Amino acid sequence: HKITDLPDQPSLPANELKARFDSSPEELRQAVNGICDEASRLEARVEGIVVDTFGDTIDREMLSEELAAELDAKATQAALTGVDSRLQSAEATLQAHTAQLAQKAEVYFGTYTGDGAASRLINIGFTPKAVMVMCGGYATYSKGSQTHWYGGLALTGKPVKASDGRSVLNIEAGGFRVYTESTQVFADYVMSNTAERSYHYIAVK
Repeated sequence: HKITDLPDQPSLPANELKARFDSSPEELRQAVNGICDEASRLEARVEGIVVDTFGDTIDREMLSEELAAELDAKATQAALTGVDSRLQSAEATLQAHTAQLAQKAEVYFGTYTGDGAASRLINIGFTPKAVMVMCGGYATYSKGSQTHWYGGLALTGKPVKASDGRSVLNIEAGGFRVYTESTQVFADYVMSNTAERSYHYIAVK
């Protein structure tokens, strides 16, 4: 009798079943080898299915609890390192801005009398960040279609200019420059240095 002739659930007595296995060692060896071969082919097929289904992606549920916990710990540490780096950068930026805010602005008030020169530097001993010049309480005065430019507010890199682009007031090293026209040939008057006029200025250091 062959082992392969046995049903899935043989009802033979134990001694007969043992005798059948003992009488067919070669058949048993071949059957076991066949089972091993089928198991190898099944494993290869499963691996192929996993690759086709998931590709290179490994889901957390595929990992053991120990490996998943270790990866979580490393990810948390990496995230904390990144946060710490960003906090240090933000702190450095804040300290730099705080240092800038801590610098107090110094404001200087002064007067000068125009001498009628076409261009004149009013030396105040430092280069201001901003200058405001007025004459008789006015920076500009309009009469009809004409505008008298006595001064205005000049900032670093932003001079005061008449409507046609002529210079009225601009910041220079050591102070600020004012202007006047010797003859009136324009619609607007540039008058930030008119002879014998008194001017007031506010300079921010």
